[in-house]
Amino acid sequence: MRLAVVDASPAPRPLGVLKTLYYRPELFGRPYSDALDLALRGPSDWSDGERELFAAFVSSLNQCPF
Repeated sequence: MRLAVVDASPAPRPLGVLKTLYYRPELFGRPYSDALDLALRGPSDWSDGERELFAAFVSSLNQCPF
């Protein structure tokens, strides 16, 4: 049922990250989102933009559309 919600989304494909969040919300929902928020917005010597650029670069190396 949860995956049907993602499949019905009008957002551009692929939606792999969203499918993961909805498939195992107890593991990848709030806990994953909180960890990601801390990594991208928590205290750091890097600016928000530098962290976003780094994430986009790693995604491109992994051939993962960001």
